[in-house]
Amino acid sequence: MDIKLKNRHRISVLLAAAVVFAAAFIMVGLYPFFENESSRNGVPVYEENAFLRHLVFGNYVLAMEDAQAEQNKILSPFQYFLPEAETELKAGSGGENEKSAGTPDDEIFTDDGDEKTEYLRSLRKNCIREYENWNRYFGSIRNSIDYQMIDENGKVILDHSEGRFIPNNSHYVFQAVLHYDELGRMDISCVRGENTAYLLNTLQDFGDADPMESYYDEQYFPEGKFRLSNPRSVTFAYGMSEQQIDALKDTNGNIWTAYENSGSVTRIFIGLICAVAALALFISCFDVTLADSVGLLRTPFELVAGIGAGSVAFGAGLTSLVAVTNRGDLYNALLRANFLPVVADIMVKLWNFLWWLVPFAVIYWSVLCIRDVFHIGIGRYLRERTICGLFWGWVIRSLRKLFGYLANINLQDKSDRTIFKIAAVNFIVLTVLCSLWFLGIGAIFVYSIILFFVMRKYYLDLSSKYNMLLKATNQIAEGNLEVVIEEDLGVFEAFKKEIQKIQSGLKVVVDEEVKSQKLKTDLISNMSHDLKTPLTAIITYVNLLKDDHATPEQRKAYIDILEQKSMRLKALIEDLFEISKANSNNVTLDLEDVDIVSLLKEVSFELCDKIEESTIDFRWNLPDEKIILSLDSQKTYRIFDNLLTNIIKYAMPGTRAYIDMKKDNGWVVIILKNVSAAELTFNPEEITERFARGDQARNTEGSGLGMAIAKSFVELQNGKLTVETEADLFRVIIRWPIM
Repeated sequence: MDIKLKNRHRISVLLAAAVVFAAAFIMVGLYPFFENESSRNGVPVYEENAFLRHLVFGNYVLAMEDAQAEQNKILSPFQYFLPEAETELKAGSGGENEKSAGTPDDEIFTDDGDEKTEYLRSLRKNCIREYENWNRYFGSIRNSIDYQMIDENGKVILDHSEGRFIPNNSHYVFQAVLHYDELGRMDISCVRGENTAYLLNTLQDFGDADPMESYYDEQYFPEGKFRLSNPRSVTFAYGMSEQQIDALKDTNGNIWTAYENSGSVTRIFIGLICAVAALALFISCFDVTLADSVGLLRTPFELVAGIGAGSVAFGAGLTSLVAVTNRGDLYNALLRANFLPVVADIMVKLWNFLWWLVPFAVIYWSVLCIRDVFHIGIGRYLRERTICGLFWGWVIRSLRKLFGYLANINLQDKSDRTIFKIAAVNFIVLTVLCSLWFLGIGAIFVYSIILFFVMRKYYLDLSSKYNMLLKATNQIAEGNLEVVIEEDLGVFEAFKKEIQKIQSGLKVVVDEEVKSQKLKTDLISNMSHDLKTPLTAIITYVNLLKDDHATPEQRKAYIDILEQKSMRLKALIEDLFEISKANSNNVTLDLEDVDIVSLLKEVSFELCDKIEESTIDFRWNLPDEKIILSLDSQKTYRIFDNLLTNIIKYAMPGTRAYIDMKKDNGWVVIILKNVSAAELTFNPEEITERFARGDQARNTEGSGLGMAIAKSFVELQNGKLTVETEADLFRVIIRWPIM
């Protein structure tokens, strides 16, 4: 790795550390803001949904405690709240078991019953478990509230309020008086608090709901039979003073409720997570090869996604850390451990800072891991950066090795090993047969007969496939290159593929030879015709010049024609030399930096007179900027001259011709399009061959070498020239790579 790349990696790591440290520092610095937001958006503890639900559950707990005190015995919650179901269960179990005081419910009614009896036993267990939950929930708040149980005559029968009568008592900031009528229906006699409407509706909803509803089965309890028995003709009064509210608010179960309700910690954290991810993506664009040097950044995507999601959940859960830090729990604990106040404050901030570093660092790392998909491509990323891709790659490699091993068992390779395996199997079979003592002799005899027929069948099959292979090779030797071997040749299958390759090679050689012979014939006929025409004209006009009766004007006209025909003859001979040198790779290129746009404009300027005479409307679409290529300017000039001259000769007069040049994915593409005056009946691939002309009647001047010379010069300069036709549209496309 060079020094420049190492320095780039170091800078990437330093920037990553700076981003992560800055995000963690911002979170710790915003702790005072979080505290203010929690105070502003917090709700009183008595308005919390869980608190009000526990309060209604307290009605059942207090009613149960009062009943046990009144009857002076232990009652089962199932017996007290579902007495009819208890009676039904006893009847279904025989009605002979009597539960004594202190006997656990699971130890009675052990007789097997029908489905209804089993259901009632399950309902009894659920009722006991639910009551234990009610008792536990109410127990978590009962020491922080005042409560009373009042009978229908207004007498307090259960008091936990230091002698104060709770209903309508101004001593309490929060107050709820819940009355049950003689049918067990609850209504709210009095409620006090900041949001009385909310308290009234929430308490009434909990009072109207049956907490055992989910355990009932309508099959056994139709039309509301055996429902939970609510307290009757009794009132429960609850109250909380300002001091009790503050005390309950500061318990461990409620210190971060206000923070969660405000949501400020989570919102800021998510925003910083997005900022860290965006910065990680942006910074990684300047060092795309970092993953190639750091193995940790090549972690599979599934692990990255799981760890990244876990870090976000972890960071969102640090709300409790913010709450206990702002309340001073960590600071006070360090003071109790005899740390100096300044040291304790620094340690608390450092502790919080380190915890916040974790999710931001993980997110930054996750983005760097996933960012590599833009560097190596989605296909390679799925293969190399995912567990599924790695496993699938291992499976493919294993299968390839297996198939390769099986495919290599033939007469050409590893034949000794194959024979060894056959001998080993035969040895095992014979060993097993010999272990049969006297019976083994008969078994070996039968085995030998079977082995004879198997070997004979294998030999006949091998001989048949060999004969098919020999017959095919004889036909090919006699010149039949179309012979096809469709049968599976087994161990000779490799020879079959080689024969097919020989057939293809011979066909190519024959086609090339036929083509070469055709070109030689065309050379003789075309050159004879093309050279004979100007030569005949030269001889004719030379004879005319010999005529003593010719006037000076006629002699001047004859000399002009002779000059024209001799130049024509010279051009034909030069074209023939050019194409001969190009085909023999005997062309010397004088490469230099050439502005191909300017060169094409220069050619068009030189041909402007012919273009105007042709009545063809040339439309030029060339780039404004320069395009510099390493080319031979003379050869390239000849390419453009030949192609534009072809358009002037063969395009339909009065039509438009388009010459476009553009850059496309590292290539310069030049497209020349025109409408042909004659019908395009030739093969586009043959028009670039020597002496091939679109004008089959040869009514226009030309050697038939223009396209062949252009293509040869393009390919000699590492380019590509292709010809396309569509109806009467003729298109030439030239491509040169941009170095």
